[in-house]
Amino acid sequence: MRATEPESLTSPALTPLSADLTTTEHAPQAHPYGVQRRIAWAAAITSLGNLSSRVIGLAREMVKSFYFGNGQAASAFELAANIPTQFYDLLVGGMLSSALVPTLSRLAAGEDHEAQRREFGALLGALIGLFALGLSALIAVLWLCALPIAHFIGGGPNQDAELVASLLRLTIPAILFLNLSGIISAALFARHKFGFTAFTATVFNLALIACMALFESQLGVASLALGLLAGSIAQVLIQLPGLRGVPIKLSLNWRLPGVTQVIRLFLPVAGGLVLAQIAVQASFIFAGRISAEGPATMRYAAQVIQFPLGMIVTAVSAAILPSLSAARDEAFKATLAQGLRLVWVLIAPATVGLYVLATPIIALLFQHGAFTAESTAYTAAALRAAAPGLLFAAIDTPLIFAFYARRDTRTPTLIGLVSTVFYLILIAGLAQLSQAGARPFTLPDLILANSFKTGLDAALMGLFLWRKVGGLRGYGLAGLIAKAGIASLVMGGVVWLVMSALLSHLGLETFWTKAIVVGGAALAGGAVYAACAMALRIPEWVALSVALRRRLGLTGG
Repeated sequence: MRATEPESLTSPALTPLSADLTTTEHAPQAHPYGVQRRIAWAAAITSLGNLSSRVIGLAREMVKSFYFGNGQAASAFELAANIPTQFYDLLVGGMLSSALVPTLSRLAAGEDHEAQRREFGALLGALIGLFALGLSALIAVLWLCALPIAHFIGGGPNQDAELVASLLRLTIPAILFLNLSGIISAALFARHKFGFTAFTATVFNLALIACMALFESQLGVASLALGLLAGSIAQVLIQLPGLRGVPIKLSLNWRLPGVTQVIRLFLPVAGGLVLAQIAVQASFIFAGRISAEGPATMRYAAQVIQFPLGMIVTAVSAAILPSLSAARDEAFKATLAQGLRLVWVLIAPATVGLYVLATPIIALLFQHGAFTAESTAYTAAALRAAAPGLLFAAIDTPLIFAFYARRDTRTPTLIGLVSTVFYLILIAGLAQLSQAGARPFTLPDLILANSFKTGLDAALMGLFLWRKVGGLRGYGLAGLIAKAGIASLVMGGVVWLVMSALLSHLGLETFWTKAIVVGGAALAGGAVYAACAMALRIPEWVALSVALRRRLGLTGG
């Protein structure tokens, strides 16, 4: 995963763009207008699902912060919830785009023929049967070993290993349903049934909210673990109607050509996934050893970071992917440069704004109920440490998509291995310095190390892409970065002045004073950035402004 932290505990949404890449060679020739309508519908429904997932996911974190704050109980849940998430990411999550969707799509493309329909159903049945059997055995072993696992991931004086173990016994069975949901999603995606897959994350988050609201008074933090299990089951149930008409034949036939092909496609990326999951687990273990609040605080900060990361960086990168896939030589470089410019123009002010407004933003979103002012200060420090990762991701993510557009998944995987090893060595070194008494190892240190990991990833990605296609000179990237940086810094100064003035008069005592501080400073900063961007003649900002005015009917043309 190339986010600061995992966005949520759900299976990641599949994007129609990636499917288009994997299935083009095998899809039947359709009428161009029909293809455009199908892609437009897929993009619209998936975007709506992603947006609703992020909004409801933020609401989930707000409800969680009200009941549990960022204390030991909330951290115990994060440690227990990370286990099913990791096994999903390592297994079906890692197979989705690399193996499951390509293999199932080839069969789904010929579903008009009865033989291929039966073959599709046989492969899907074998995948479900094999995974159900294997995961059930895995779950049994993990469930019996819940206490030793809890001592490993949550040992030390800051965490309650017994509590982590009790939560693990509720979250571990979700491994089965999260992975089954991913298999079904891949099958539906191959059949272009996007409406059934788009809102799985939203349903998952709603289940967590419902379980907290209904059972928190009786079960405490176990209501969160129960919500995770219920949400994983709900993801499977809402997708089952999309398989209507598929002759699924459950079996354990691992010799089917489709099964062996899935394995063959998945094995090259498996090593990278294992190392990535080791890094994720290490970050949670270190966070738990740094403080009782570490894992929960890291999650709250990540949830805030995910909004600009998903809505700007990932969205723009996905939008340029089809054009990159069809372009060659100078057209390829021009398209990539345009994507990088647009991302930077939007993400630079967002990063500076988050950094300056970290405390009032965290207070507005989470400071209620069990989430105290001290929780806000600790989480704001974590958010500031995560902010540089946004800038690095603004470069890294479009470059990753550029490699994907050239049908090269090996280079990003190898680079990811290098940056992950760097991250593990870095945090191990910081831990050793702390043990030697040279300096304390803090949660911001841990999160900043992950930001540096993304930075190294971006640097290596740029170097290898430069060797493949040449540099991006002549496209004004350096000048654009400088202009957007200057405008963002000026904006940051204004935001700080307005925020300080509002805080001195209003404070952060009520929801409305928090909203006024955040809203007033953000509006002032947005106006200043817009003015600076126009004065500096940043083309992307001018184009966005013109497009927005036209959309609002404020200008002709």
